[in-house]
Amino acid sequence: MSVLRAAPGWRELPPIRPRGRWIAWGLALQVIGVGMPVTAALRRAHEDGLGGAVTHYTVRLVWHEMLHRGGDVALIALGVVLFAAGAVVLARPFVRRPVTLLIAVPLAAAAGLALFGVLALVIAAAVAGAAATGDSGPLELLSNLPFGDWFDRRRRK
Repeated sequence: MSVLRAAPGWRELPPIRPRGRWIAWGLALQVIGVGMPVTAALRRAHEDGLGGAVTHYTVRLVWHEMLHRGGDVALIALGVVLFAAGAVVLARPFVRRPVTLLIAVPLAAAAGLALFGVLALVIAAAVAGAAATGDSGPLELLSNLPFGDWFDRRRRK
């Protein structure tokens, strides 16, 4: 039973007892949704012959090339849709209101996926920058990233 009753005229979804299947299918859809853009990016890097040393320029090049090709943009969009659908399937046993399930859960999933993507790009650029120069300290690493000298430019003006 939910703590708050639905307003009169609003429909609640019936509870689901065997939650395991819903959770497994939801997680499977989310893994497929995340895996599609990652696989496309790795395939693009392999086709372009970027398999050797990975630098922050490599990460920039792969994502720049992917965003200019329609098929790759469609794969990214399909991955986001599958991830959001997986979130809905995963949340169904725990959510009783259709509006929450069909609007709030997919929006939160898409926002979380975007945040995860940005975080992955920053980590990939940081690792590539550290591996390319052999720097070990975090301040030295920041000086190699494209936005690392922003603070120095602000002081000079």
